[in-house]
Amino acid sequence: MPNINYAFVAGLIMLASGAPGAQGARAQPLDAYEAANGFRGSDVASVITRIVERQLLAIPGVRSVHDLHVRSITSGIDTMSAHVVVADMAEAARILKAVQQIMAAEFNTRHVTVQVENEVLQEEEKLRKT
Repeated sequence: MPNINYAFVAGLIMLASGAPGAQGARAQPLDAYEAANGFRGSDVASVITRIVERQLLAIPGVRSVHDLHVRSITSGIDTMSAHVVVADMAEAARILKAVQQIMAAEFNTRHVTVQVENEVLQEEEKLRKT
C-alpha cells in the first residue's frame, strides 16, 4: 500500500472542487469521471497530478505542461517536477517563480524542479526521445 498523506489529498480535493475554505480555488472543478470514480491509490495520484497541471496551466504565458510528476518522498515531504512550455522564453523567470509560489502556497511543496522550454525546444526533445 502506498504511503498516502490523506490530509494533503483531502485539501487537494477541496481545492479542486472549489469547496468553501479551499485556498486559492483557481483549479477547475472535478470532471464527471473524477467525481464518479473512487479514489484508489493510483487514482489519487492521477487526480493530484491533474489538479497540479490545471494550476500550472492557469499561469499566464504557460502553453502546456508535460512530464509532470508529483511524489511524496517521505512523510511530510512532497516533490514536483515538470516541463513547462512557455510562449516567450523572456518570461521564463517570472513563470518559474509563479510555479514555485503555487506549489508552496497551494500544495505545501517546496521541492520543485521545472524545465522551462518553448515549443521549438519541446519539438527537439520529442525528436530525441524517438
